[in-house]
Amino acid sequence: MSSRSGAASPSEVHNHIDGGAAGAVLQAGTITGNVVIAGPRSPEPVPRQLPSAPSHFTSRSDELAALDEIAAQEADGQPALAVLIGPGGVGKTALAVIWGGRCADRYPDGQLYADLRGFSPGTTVLPQDALGAFLRALGVASERVPPDLAEQAGLFRTMTAGRRLLVVLDNAFSAAQVRPLIPASAGCTVLVTSRLRLDGLVSEGARFLDVAPLSPSNAAELVVRVLGRTRVVGELDKVAELASLCGRLPMALRVAAARLASRPRWQVARVVAELGDERSRLKRLSSEGDASVAAMFDWSYRALPETPAKLYRLLSEFPGASFGIDVAAAAADLAEPAEGLQVLVDASLLEEVDEFRYRFHDLVRLHAHAQHDGDRAEVVPRVASWYLHAMTRANMVAIPIRWRVSPVCEQYRNAPPAFGSGRAALDWLDEQLPNAMAVLEEAYAQRHDEVAWQLCEALWELFLHRKHFPEWLRSHETGIAAAQRCGNVVAESRLRCQLGRAYLDLGRFEAADRECGHALELARGAGSRHNESVALDQLGTAAQGRGDVTAAIAFYTASLAIEMELGIERGVAQRHRRIGETLAKVARDGEAADHLELARGMFADLGDEKDEAKVLVGLARLDARAGNVRSAARRLDRARKVLAESGSTFYHADVLVGFADLAEYDDDPAAARGYLAEALQLYEQVGGPQEDRIRARLRSYDAEIAEPPATENPDVAGDGRELTAHDAEAPGTVADDPAAPRQTGGGDGQPGQLGE
Repeated sequence: MSSRSGAASPSEVHNHIDGGAAGAVLQAGTITGNVVIAGPRSPEPVPRQLPSAPSHFTSRSDELAALDEIAAQEADGQPALAVLIGPGGVGKTALAVIWGGRCADRYPDGQLYADLRGFSPGTTVLPQDALGAFLRALGVASERVPPDLAEQAGLFRTMTAGRRLLVVLDNAFSAAQVRPLIPASAGCTVLVTSRLRLDGLVSEGARFLDVAPLSPSNAAELVVRVLGRTRVVGELDKVAELASLCGRLPMALRVAAARLASRPRWQVARVVAELGDERSRLKRLSSEGDASVAAMFDWSYRALPETPAKLYRLLSEFPGASFGIDVAAAAADLAEPAEGLQVLVDASLLEEVDEFRYRFHDLVRLHAHAQHDGDRAEVVPRVASWYLHAMTRANMVAIPIRWRVSPVCEQYRNAPPAFGSGRAALDWLDEQLPNAMAVLEEAYAQRHDEVAWQLCEALWELFLHRKHFPEWLRSHETGIAAAQRCGNVVAESRLRCQLGRAYLDLGRFEAADRECGHALELARGAGSRHNESVALDQLGTAAQGRGDVTAAIAFYTASLAIEMELGIERGVAQRHRRIGETLAKVARDGEAADHLELARGMFADLGDEKDEAKVLVGLARLDARAGNVRSAARRLDRARKVLAESGSTFYHADVLVGFADLAEYDDDPAAARGYLAEALQLYEQVGGPQEDRIRARLRSYDAEIAEPPATENPDVAGDGRELTAHDAEAPGTVADDPAAPRQTGGGDGQPGQLGE
């Protein structure tokens, strides 16, 4: 029995539950007030981010016991913080990973890991980038990750309060890089690895653990475990000498043992003789331990065949943290690099992250980077071009018909789709974002500006649907600077519009005005009518955000004229829809209905059922306000059939809010509250201002139960504003592509548009 259908007679009530019941079931006698049954909520994710444990891990019993002691200490409400210090290659990361794996049960809320790349040739990882990844791993939707570091750190402390987490911060360069990544709960433990003594962390309660090279016996034991005791039974003295030549560093020992393991006929004595010569020659790195490692790398590098050696040299120029076979092929200009990569893995000069990705240890990268190769200057432009083409193909699946300034898309107009769905394309783009950012920034640093601004434009589809605001803002500052150095005014205008959209979604309307106003001037100066229309459209949204409806309609109308001039039918329909929703906000219902009906008809002619359904929701609100409840119900029923299947949680929720509005007009507050409660469950999955507005409306129902108000206006949101369809699609709400399940702004895109 539903509260929406009124009271039932005794004969209609069945006090019976059988196997046909599904979901939550409430059995009660008399109920006073409202009952809301929330559906099951998804459990919070439990991240398991630690890298794989190294093979042949040897000894370290004292260090493991010390970590046990640090983790168990009382820290006055602070998490336990251990800083593992030692030279490169000594095994700090292996120690942290092994301890974390053994103690996983102590941290039921998961394990977070970040390689801060403090000693790699490329740029170190910014705290906000690591924090953003941590927040997403803890279940924060991308659009809810704040762009500001202080806000991110505050949210991270809130998310981790009361939790038991292990956080491993690998290769830290400074205390400032670490501090924002320390969680709030005393039940957490933080392990930091560094080559430097980060004294600044003393104030955070840090305890320091020096990780020394292995003892002579343990160093020899590591080699024996890799090679097998039978093979070295007659050469144990040479094994001990080999361990000494390697400085008893696990990294160097594994490299030496890997080469011996792949050459079963070699005796240990041969390697000892070769290393003796190398050690006397090499003085490359500063510390004593690093010199031993460098000697080992030199020796292994000289034994590589030509193709693996080329990969080794050139891949060190790749600025990202890890790479796949396709990137390796682009970097080294090789058609089939897989075999060469495997040679490097077998030689312990490259690590396998998973089945498809590889990475360098930072010391190995430094050594590879030091090897001369005349082709190295081409690596960044080659991988940047690869990313541009691959991202463009993904974008053309995510938003097929969007107008783009970059000419690359023309190569793929008639090509088969690179992905089976928009969601799959966006997921791939999401995975590639850290590398794409690194490549963009390095391309700009090396003044490859033409490809740099195109890479920035190619990030649009991902940012539109998944937000990533910190990366959005940073990448576009770089992209705009690259376009300026190229003197490409059209590209600069385009990127300023894209940046302006980020500010709109963040509610920073003055910043959006600034960027879009500048974009408008550039577009008009260059005669770019596409960009001019986009800039006007977004200026309209900014004006609406400031409450200036007259200016908003003027901007939208000017954009509409350009869309009509360019013959972009969907753009024309979208502008009519925006104007109609804006007019509805100021109760100019007749004019609003004219624009919305025109938009609905155009979407229907284009076969765009989803956009037509969204317009139907706005028209239904106008019908309800005019007292035409039946017409409103018919429109909402049609819209729900489409939007519930659209793949967009948000649009489904919007229809439910429309039903709630209709129920209020029909004087059925119980039904209205039921619809709002159902919509809230959906809004909670995507976030945004709608969630707060619906909560406010639900609270107002609770207040009415205690003290009915003197007057009622059911078409007013909890924040005192008139609720219209446009509230559901203000910037920062939902993207137009059903492929993005957690989207919060934007649209399918169309020539002449950035998206909705």
